[in-house]
Amino acid sequence: MNSFYEDSVFVSLSCLKIMDLRTRLDYVLFQLTPTKTRCELVIFAGKESEKLESGLLDPFISHLKTAKDQISKGGYSITLRPVGLTPSWFTKATLQRFVRFVSTPEVLERFVTVEREIEQIENSIQSNEAANAASATETMELNQLFPGISRKHFLHQGQMVNSMELGTLFKKKIQKVRLQRVLETRKKVLSKEQAIAYAHSLVAGYEPDHIEDLLSFADAFGA
Repeated sequence: MNSFYEDSVFVSLSCLKIMDLRTRLDYVLFQLTPTKTRCELVIFAGKESEKLESGLLDPFISHLKTAKDQISKGGYSITLRPVGLTPSWFTKATLQRFVRFVSTPEVLERFVTVEREIEQIENSIQSNEAANAASATETMELNQLFPGISRKHFLHQGQMVNSMELGTLFKKKIQKVRLQRVLETRKKVLSKEQAIAYAHSLVAGYEPDHIEDLLSFADAFGA
């Protein structure tokens, strides 16, 4: 226990200098409290070190397979160190974005949820439009081929139907049109939500140019 607190004092003294965001790191250290419920996240590059975050350990453990594997072996620290030469994505900026995600995962999760729903709605709209277009074309072609049909009977998709049956078909057509309008309205609402979620993501630091670095971090450490 004494060793932990001595190390904490050392890190606190050495963290006075703020690293550049582009600094490539040698490794990352989670220093755990004796109860293993809280931690300090410290980054190291050469002779420099800086404390990035302190707080509950569980959120980090739940997002990091590497950390979960290490803590199961005991000890009061967890180390993240890439295999081989330090990759370009292992920087202070990447670690900061990861900490933001652990603190506020809903920022990115909401964006992904909205995007998926928009994609599903677009597929439904396209399928509905294709079905309606095929039905209308087929009915028109058949009526042109058989112009002598009685007014009380009509051709619909290759079958003879009477006026009552045609009324039922017309109701179904109306329902499809209404469904199409509901889907299009929902898509407009979601598009606005998507724009808001995108803006929130940018404010949180998830710029598109840097997402690849965060994904590389996730692949390396099971995040």
